[in-house]
Amino acid sequence: MRNGWKYYNHAMIPDCAPHGAVNMQPVKDGTIWKSGRGIPLFARWTSEFDCGYETSFWYCIKDEVFDIQALKAKRRYEIVKGCRNFTCRRIAAGDYVNQIVDILTEAAKGYPQKYRCEVDSEEMCRKIPNWDRQFAVYGAFDKTGKLCGFAYLEKYEDYSEFRVIKAYPKCERQAVNAALIACILADFENDLKQGHYICDGSRPIQHETNFQDYLEKYFCFRKAFCKLHIRYRFPIGFAVKILYIFRNEIKKYDSGRVIHHVLGVLKMEEIIRAQRHF
Repeated sequence: MRNGWKYYNHAMIPDCAPHGAVNMQPVKDGTIWKSGRGIPLFARWTSEFDCGYETSFWYCIKDEVFDIQALKAKRRYEIVKGCRNFTCRRIAAGDYVNQIVDILTEAAKGYPQKYRCEVDSEEMCRKIPNWDRQFAVYGAFDKTGKLCGFAYLEKYEDYSEFRVIKAYPKCERQAVNAALIACILADFENDLKQGHYICDGSRPIQHETNFQDYLEKYFCFRKAFCKLHIRYRFPIGFAVKILYIFRNEIKKYDSGRVIHHVLGVLKMEEIIRAQRHF
């Protein structure tokens, strides 16, 4: 759609920066439901970005230059260990297509089946060379020169967004992610000094991850609190109200994709209801 919204995973979400103004006209006039790609079940957006008080929804951001000396000794050691084990630098993704596909395949095996994505090797081999036109791609290499992990960000005028960070599971124990993030923050130091910020996305809903906690503890990212809003497509709202009553019972069957997606919607509904207290 060319109205500031995009279709993603059966939902419509704003195609703007977290701090940007959302075009609400399509929500008001109902054209939001004509995505042209799929059938959106709801529209989701946020307001009051970095409002200055704690809410139940947030974006995880880094808006200051990283100072490793501000960390506790144990956390400094983990980052230094990663930087000793791996050499990180910006790369041309097209030069490492097969290695990246292999990392994606191995990393996917560690995800729960309920939200594990199967890696289509042929499709990824077509897509990866195009990353270089859109993203800043970084690679982590071990002592033998083997690519062991990678990350890429999409850079905009006043902020950048983490899209992917993946590594071989065995290399994560050697702090490959720490090495990658330290490299990225060093590369973005001048941008951060000029008011740019890096965003790791919003509060996780579908994925069970502690990555944002890791970013906060080891790299001084912070929560930019905001408010979440949802408009359901008719008659989805009625179904959500009914299912919400039984959400704790439904959690007992959280093993497949469909139930997991339903629980994701119910989690967002819970967040919105909690906001009434703010």
